Amino acid sequence: MPTSRRREVCSYLAAHVLTPRRLRFRLLRAADVSIERHLELLSGFRVTGEGRLTVGDGCFVNHDCLIDAAADVVLGRNVALGNRVSLLTSGHEYGDERARAGARVLRPIVIGDGAWLGAGVTVLGGVTVGAGAVVAAGSLVRADVPPNTLWAGSPARFVRDLPVGSGLDRGGLPAQSADVVADLA
Repeated sequence: MPTSRRREVCSYLAAHVLTPRRLRFRLLRAADVSIERHLELLSGFRVTGEGRLTVGDGCFVNHDCLIDAAADVVLGRNVALGNRVSLLTSGHEYGDERARAGARVLRPIVIGDGAWLGAGVTVLGGVTVGAGAVVAAGSLVRADVPPNTLWAGSPARFVRDLPVGSGLDRGGLPAQSADVVADLA
């Protein structure tokens, strides 16, 4: 298992805009990131911590995402992470009045197949985002998100169930994506 610093440097270099695609995957493997097959990774990606990071086939990671893998993190197949998404597996218990940040707590994060986390979403440790779920931009997720549901807000709250089996449009986006945006307006 690589040190946290080695992992952070390798993941940063892997996501640098000037790093060739082939070298990106070598660097991520050196950072002990397990990639199933295909990953689209944009600049500014950071991975920290000593836990395992497993990335399913067809994932998309937008600019400036942070994955704190102090505990294990799993991204299922075809997961999409918007700009500046943060997955934070470490936190703290409350301490006494002398030091409110008490003992460190590590909790894994699982993002199910086909889930989409909008720009600026933060997911806290111990959370599972179900397959096909959508979390709206700027949301703070601190509890499990069931499959095929739309959540929004800080803290994230249930908005509605999403259709299942409706297929995709030719661009690979959910056919009802315009409905999702309309629900949030």
